Amino acid sequence: MFVSVSMRSVRKVCVGLKPILIAFCVLISLASLWGCASKHRAETPHPEQALFIQAEEAFEKRAYDRAQKLYGKLARLYPKSASAPAALLKQGIILGMAGEEKKAESVYQKLISRYADTAFAPLARIESLTLSYRLGDFPAVIQKGIRFSDKGAAADHLLRKYATMGDAYLGLGDRVDAVDAYFTALSMSGHAIAVKGISGRIRKAVAGLTLEEVQGMLERVHEKEKRGYLLFQRFQILSQDGLKEDALKGVNEFLTLYSDHPMRDETISFREALSSYHYNAHVLGCLLPFTGRYAEYGRRTRQGIELAFQEAVRQTGITDFQILFRDTASDDETTKKAVKELVEAGAAAIIGPVGNVEAAAAEAQLRGVVLMTLTGKEGVPATGDFIFRNFMTRQMQVKTVVSYAFEVLGVNDFAILYPDEPYGRDFMTLFWDEVTRFGGEIRGVESYPSGIKDFSKAIKKLTGLYYSGERAVEEKSPWGRVWPEAEEEKPREAVVDFEAIFIPDSAKNLQLILPQLAFHDLGGVYTLGTNLWHSPELMKVASKQLKDSIIPDGFFERSRNPRVLRFVKDFKKAYGKRPEYIEAISYDSALMLFTLIASSNPKGRGEMRDAIFSMNEFSGVTGEVSFDETGEADRALTLLKAKRRRFVELER
Repeated sequence: MFVSVSMRSVRKVCVGLKPILIAFCVLISLASLWGCASKHRAETPHPEQALFIQAEEAFEKRAYDRAQKLYGKLARLYPKSASAPAALLKQGIILGMAGEEKKAESVYQKLISRYADTAFAPLARIESLTLSYRLGDFPAVIQKGIRFSDKGAAADHLLRKYATMGDAYLGLGDRVDAVDAYFTALSMSGHAIAVKGISGRIRKAVAGLTLEEVQGMLERVHEKEKRGYLLFQRFQILSQDGLKEDALKGVNEFLTLYSDHPMRDETISFREALSSYHYNAHVLGCLLPFTGRYAEYGRRTRQGIELAFQEAVRQTGITDFQILFRDTASDDETTKKAVKELVEAGAAAIIGPVGNVEAAAAEAQLRGVVLMTLTGKEGVPATGDFIFRNFMTRQMQVKTVVSYAFEVLGVNDFAILYPDEPYGRDFMTLFWDEVTRFGGEIRGVESYPSGIKDFSKAIKKLTGLYYSGERAVEEKSPWGRVWPEAEEEKPREAVVDFEAIFIPDSAKNLQLILPQLAFHDLGGVYTLGTNLWHSPELMKVASKQLKDSIIPDGFFERSRNPRVLRFVKDFKKAYGKRPEYIEAISYDSALMLFTLIASSNPKGRGEMRDAIFSMNEFSGVTGEVSFDETGEADRALTLLKAKRRRFVELER
């Protein structure tokens, strides 16, 4: 026997009858294709098929009474046919549409009892469940749902079952069981639209749970996404009960664990509301060590910030800017307490600290306030979306030097001579990686122990003079070239097959290393260093050997840049001395934040964070800066070289 259904009719049923399960449409569509195929094989349809076609045509013309009677007739005359359960299902749907729920229920129960093994029985159970819900008979919905076995049922059937049962539990005021039912439905959701629908139901049900109910569910619900809904309700209740500290901790835990949860946007907004309870866009907090081991850095940083405050008032005309200073005392607990105090005092953002940065970052992220750190410690910005770093890093130094060597000097082959200690090893690795990224070659790498004064052994190893015998070259070696040791032989000439040598060490050691390089015939290669080379003492001792050196630094107080000239002049007038990097970077950080506040007028701390991320390059005395998606400063450093016994700034 064949079942034929008009495709237009199927589409109308699928779109117009919300209670009809999509799976039913699929089944009827298949039946339609089956029926169409049969037309090609038999010109005269079977009486059963002809009856079904008449019923479908009546349904398509919205002659529902006639369609219902035809479906019923088919089921009576051909009870053993494949189309009988389909006809009963359609008959029940029409009766339900007409408001004849009791008759519809009778038809569904007939289908369930007579055709339990067909694909239409689960659909009838679902429609029966829906009928009871529409009638407001919530206990009947639950009873039917319990009798409806999950074993062997399709996921879409179970989705509809548990969603309707959840609605019924909610109608009875049983929110815990409602949430459980919705959670089960969520497990069956395989389509984005279905997930969205269930998510909305879960939000509504969870919003009515008490703290005790939430805690109880959290103890037995282990799936990450489901726990997210419960956690959201938990920290909302805590906030309503006045436990804002605990609520903030919950928010921070949620945002750490869930990167794509449906409640993430609401959680971010909730954190913003919590953190902006005390908020003043014109207040800037400063977290600095005025006592303890970093006290001198704190004092110098404060000088740069205070000068920036005066400049901000002059540039913007805003006279109600405020700076609030808090002492970290170089102590973690004091630092955390200071962050809390600044937030409660209304700070739109906080500059600092220069030490105890991990403690400050954790507390600032928890409270949703921008922290503009002044530290070179690795990994700090990655601790949260409110954590930024505006400070020179080792990575910046290496990138600046290597890019200049390739793009301006045309150097392609390098060597590395470094102290075998953490500072030297870190710079060696960074430099090698950056040269590789540019497609260059590391021709040799040698280390030397700390505390020595004679560097000739390491230098000789780098050029091959330390070894005797013929030079042996491996095609690939993790350390560039390999020189074999052999029996004593007559001295041979140095082999210098690199154009620049990178030496990440202090000015004190460079006073000894640079002359020894020249002594061993390496005076003709470029020497590349770090900001530690920027030293008057080194210039006095080795000015001649520095003539081919390239040095990065974060600030050059003798720059001819008009902005730097004005800053140095104002700083000398205010404090009687020339500024260095720490004063310059703190000045830039404060002026940048004041400028952003004046231009974007952020309404909350989240908007303050967003303004920093979207900021075009800010031009300061330390150069132009913007921030990448991690909160790391993106800038090119100043490059220096020796000229006439002094350092000068390189043009790029």
